[in-house]
Amino acid sequence: MFEVRNGRSVDILSLASEVDRLQRLATDLMLFADGHVNMSKDAPVLDNWMRTSRSAACLTGTVWDHPTLPGAGRSIVTSDLYLLVEDMGVARTMSRWYRLGRPYGSKHSS
Repeated sequence: MFEVRNGRSVDILSLASEVDRLQRLATDLMLFADGHVNMSKDAPVLDNWMRTSRSAACLTGTVWDHPTLPGAGRSIVTSDLYLLVEDMGVARTMSRWYRLGRPYGSKHSS
């Protein structure tokens, strides 16, 4: 959300970055509607995940191979959730695609 108050100008670089993110999300959703999942094979894995919410729906879990968050097995809350397809093991948040690992509470296979 961008808020302009007291005559201050909006941060044009931040606004342009948000527009780019929204355009990438819209493209991914349109491709999905046409039967395509435009997800990189390098998408991070979100393990031990479950649906949760804040002011918007999101996911929480342990992430692996995230492109901007350092460390492996890091607990995160994703950006806003736009698409969740458990049968395909994928989710699209505002920021990126996730490959879904095991849902929260599932047993580890031996």
